[in-house]
Amino acid sequence: MDKIMSARLDEAALFEMDRVTRKLKMSKKRFLEEAIHRHAQTLTQSSRGDDWTVGFGAWKRNEAAALTVKRVRAAFDQSLERYRR
Repeated sequence: MDKIMSARLDEAALFEMDRVTRKLKMSKKRFLEEAIHRHAQTLTQSSRGDDWTVGFGAWKRNEAAALTVKRVRAAFDQSLERYRR
């Protein structure tokens, strides 16, 4: 289902979109959808990097897992303690 969106756009951008859509004989809706998808794809690719590179460093920690569990458990116990008073 299509949704309706309203936005204030620069006149020059609208003129350029009108010119391009007439030249390519495509609808403005299709033009905007393709532009949004393309731009979002380039942003996610450039910001995330390679999925393998990002995922393979997930287990590397600055501290031992046991120490992390101990620290988190202490914070949890402390938060419960304030309601017991």
